[in-house]
Amino acid sequence: MELKDLADKLNTASTDIKNAQVEMQKEIKANGDVSAETKAAFEKHEANFAELKTLFGAVDAKLIELEQKSKKMESGSEIRKSMGELFTVSDAFTDMKSNGRGNNVAVSFERKDITSGGSSAGALIRPDRDSRVFQDPNRPIRIRDLIPTVPTSSNAVEIMRENVFTNNAAIQTAEFAAKAESNITYELVTYPIRTIAHWVPASRQVLSDAPMLQNMIDNRLTYGLDLVSDAQLLSGSGTGVNLTGLLVDSGLNDAGELPSGTAAGDVPSAMIDHIRKAIRIEQQSDYYNMNGLVLNPVDWEILETAKATDGHYLMVSMPTVRAADSVWRIPVIVSNAMPADTFLIGDWTLGAVIYDRESVSVRVSESHADYFVKNGVAILAEERYTLAIPLPKAYCKGSFVVAT
Repeated sequence: MELKDLADKLNTASTDIKNAQVEMQKEIKANGDVSAETKAAFEKHEANFAELKTLFGAVDAKLIELEQKSKKMESGSEIRKSMGELFTVSDAFTDMKSNGRGNNVAVSFERKDITSGGSSAGALIRPDRDSRVFQDPNRPIRIRDLIPTVPTSSNAVEIMRENVFTNNAAIQTAEFAAKAESNITYELVTYPIRTIAHWVPASRQVLSDAPMLQNMIDNRLTYGLDLVSDAQLLSGSGTGVNLTGLLVDSGLNDAGELPSGTAAGDVPSAMIDHIRKAIRIEQQSDYYNMNGLVLNPVDWEILETAKATDGHYLMVSMPTVRAADSVWRIPVIVSNAMPADTFLIGDWTLGAVIYDRESVSVRVSESHADYFVKNGVAILAEERYTLAIPLPKAYCKGSFVVAT
């Protein structure tokens, strides 16, 4: 099966799950419960999606292996190229290599051009999500991959941030009687574009070694930007030139800490209950399409290894069989960017938006210090964007620390 066909099947399976969820919500509202037939259909769609996702990841892992060996693999009429390959075959690089120059050479790439896949908002479970989630050589899923992206050409973005929605909708009391009036309050918030960048020194001879330069760009400089980006999107302080991270935004729902008096042995099960509490808080805020739960690896290990009093695992029936990465039917994203003892759940398709001013660009120059006389070059990678949070109630954060 070709990769495109597999991606189409994965998109179809995702749509089936979404439709089944809608049907379940309808039955709950109408009857207070879900029929066995509807529940069975939902579980079938979930199993099909999980199987296709695993197969997609295996196929994509093979493609990555081939790319790392500097081999090109065609998919239909298109060729997959990494950022390093795009840079090393660019006209600017060829000119610099042949003439021994490195002054003021800049090559910019949109992230969507790194592979031949279609562009995407980057949401976790949308049918048109960015397939590059599976292609990063290091951390498999970036926080940025979960948030929709919108291009901007300015150095700042203004948004209308929703504060309170007062719903007074009611039946009209009589003909010609005044109808009920509802109210939505907003505030105008400005988010400045921020720059994330770093550089490394190298000898000019490295310009003749395309594979080495390609590896440096792909696996170190670009990945370094991703790591800082993840940390900023979650925990940016909002002071100085830092982004205001999701965990720092005061408008988010907050499930608080674990109940006071929770014994050490009961913490794992209490963590599971606490996540369910956050789901209820989100639903009470009228956000039902929660599609991502971000956890630190330490907390995810505690959850997966939690055992009942009789010794069986709470979340997996057999440790040797890979279980679905979900809690209360919400997909789990494991990331070191998430602080330990903290979690974040929400609707990643609605709550936040990344405004992208400049995608990752790479510059190479000899015009730094005395690099010209030392046959040295500086290789710089940077990106410019900002994070806006127009609907903070679409998220709920919580702590796994026991309240005192």
